[in-house]
Amino acid sequence: MNKSIVFRDKNHHQQNKQGWTDLEWIDEFYKFLKGEVPEGIHIRRCNKPELSHKKAKTIIWYLQEHMRILPDNIEKCHNCKEFFDTHSEGIYWETKGKNYCGGCSDLVPENYDRGKRP
Repeated sequence: MNKSIVFRDKNHHQQNKQGWTDLEWIDEFYKFLKGEVPEGIHIRRCNKPELSHKKAKTIIWYLQEHMRILPDNIEKCHNCKEFFDTHSEGIYWETKGKNYCGGCSDLVPENYDRGKRP
């Protein structure tokens, strides 16, 4: 798994997260946007974000594709809704505009997008 996310302050995060992959950081950020505040972070209840799945995913997409802050190889599976690294698994169904992780790729027909299945 890649580690493209680089922090300005190498010691700012908790000791147990120093070896995290990009996938783990993006998953934690997604959960934060949906209202799950990570341990050790204190935010007043009225300031806690509680976005819908679509809004949280749109923010991540914007930071990946427009601002190039987050790596764009981390996607959310259309079926199981889990994040996965496209460099190591999964299928993008181009005509449908949907990503499927390795565990759900069997849901995509063999002849999807005119035979582009690996």
